[in-house]
Amino acid sequence: MAQKPQDTEDSETYEKNYALWKADRELQTQNLQQEAESLSALIPFFQKSSVNILTKHPEENCVYSPLNLYLSLSMLAELTGGESREQILNLLGNEKMEDLRIQAQAVWNANYCDDGVTKLLLANSVWLNEEYSFVPSTLQTLSNVYYASCFRGQMGSEELDAALRSWLNGQTGNLLEKQAGEAALSSDTVAALVSTVFYQASWKDEFSEEATKEEVFHSPQGNLLCDFMKQSKSHLYYQGNGFSAVSLELDDGNSLMWLMLPDEGTLPEELVSNGAALSFLLWEEERIPETALVHLSIPKFDVSCELSLEKNLKSLGVTNLFSAELSNFSPLTDRSDLYINSVEQASRVLVDEKGCTGASYTVMRVGEGAGASEEKEITFTLDRPFLFAVTTSENLPLFIGIVNQPVET
Repeated sequence: MAQKPQDTEDSETYEKNYALWKADRELQTQNLQQEAESLSALIPFFQKSSVNILTKHPEENCVYSPLNLYLSLSMLAELTGGESREQILNLLGNEKMEDLRIQAQAVWNANYCDDGVTKLLLANSVWLNEEYSFVPSTLQTLSNVYYASCFRGQMGSEELDAALRSWLNGQTGNLLEKQAGEAALSSDTVAALVSTVFYQASWKDEFSEEATKEEVFHSPQGNLLCDFMKQSKSHLYYQGNGFSAVSLELDDGNSLMWLMLPDEGTLPEELVSNGAALSFLLWEEERIPETALVHLSIPKFDVSCELSLEKNLKSLGVTNLFSAELSNFSPLTDRSDLYINSVEQASRVLVDEKGCTGASYTVMRVGEGAGASEEKEITFTLDRPFLFAVTTSENLPLFIGIVNQPVET
């Protein structure tokens, strides 16, 4: 992918490199437009999974990457057959594997970006136990369709665990170094699927560090003194049922961060559970944000979350894969006693005066055994729990989270 040229280059080189960069950006915009229908089919999955996961952690910081879980489940469908596969396809909104593969390719093409302005890096890998044999054609599909790297070694060994941690850190910009430091593949692991998302972009209009002031945030656990970033500029503003929302534009021109402030007396989790937040973010209903002069006050935050998603997936209809008696991993291996023994996602999102950085990884382990009018003027102060979402131009949510406790000064 062509890189946006630096201002220090001579004029001839700059113009040449700028033309290459612009052509790449236009091509990605065309990809987004062409794949819009396929991408819109993901909305029900993002809606259901976000409600199921974000409402299980009241009064805590929580961040979830729907895109990351989607990538993992798509690969998992390739390893499974029969009713096990059907349950995954039903959750992801596809009737057959061919449709899922087309959709997965569309997701990759519409999102992957590393052009010197924005980093949105997707990565997949499969980790195999050296003592087992696997179906080569399935591994080839993972490589061709999902760009998955393949690693093979002794499960439970320090060498393979070190390789996994190194791969996770490399793909997530060391943003999840603490969480990745605890990642391990136990000796009874037959195979593991690992997916990552890394995002980094600057605000289109950066906040002034001189304007940042220490103020009070009213968290569920009590008042906190936090650094609040200040800005008075024109932003998209929307007044919804039980909340108001303001968008911050990222420098890539495609992504937005939506900040959703619940009305007084309403919790962020309520907006998720009653569907108001997700309907707004995913454009399920007609919405017409207006442009307003917004006096924005937002705390700097650094939220992270580690989620065990086995119960969530079961409640979303993916049940057979968690039982050795019911699961079907025939596309992967001839072993009949395999099952998913853990699904873990770790995510982190940081927001400061410069921009937004986020990362997420999901590890699925397979084991053996049992089991434009006149501007309105708005004061928008996020001094109590709120929601945030980073979305692409097709409203695909990279990260959705709830801030109950920002960074205390």
